[in-house]
Amino acid sequence: MSDFLRNLRSSHKKDKSDPRRNLDGHYYPQKDRRDTQDRRSNHSENLESLWVSLVDMLPQMVDTASTINLLLEKLLAQNELLLEAKLRQHNSITFFFDNLNKIFSEDFLVKPSGKKTKATASYASGTHYTKDEILTIIRTMRKEDATFAIIADYLKDKGIPTFSGRGEWHAQTIHRLCK
Repeated sequence: MSDFLRNLRSSHKKDKSDPRRNLDGHYYPQKDRRDTQDRRSNHSENLESLWVSLVDMLPQMVDTASTINLLLEKLLAQNELLLEAKLRQHNSITFFFDNLNKIFSEDFLVKPSGKKTKATASYASGTHYTKDEILTIIRTMRKEDATFAIIADYLKDKGIPTFSGRGEWHAQTIHRLCK
């Protein structure tokens, strides 16, 4: 600690032998600094060379600007064509779905006539089965160890309609009837 204090006390003394310090307080000697006249003359020469360079480059800059202008006009035209194509696409899709909506709404509101299913064909041919007759067929086949699926297939093949007259016979339906 005493070395620190000693250095601290001695640091306030100015060492006159330091070559970097001048009497005016600057660290660098005066001979390394440039004069103001040197800076001004160099500056004006730089401005003149810059002006000459700009004048030489001006035609190239004009050509480049005109090329950029032409390319931007082409880009604008392409974007307009793309926008028109997207609008046509959107209108076509809208037209398609509107027509599809009309077709489905007309088909589902008006029931198709003239189509005969197996169930209506059996009624038309005069082979009408009562509920008791159908249940007798099912019980007889179950006694012969027929599966529900085989019974349903048999009823479909014979054209025997379901009790509601709609749909087809399924193994699950036969299973419910046997309970």
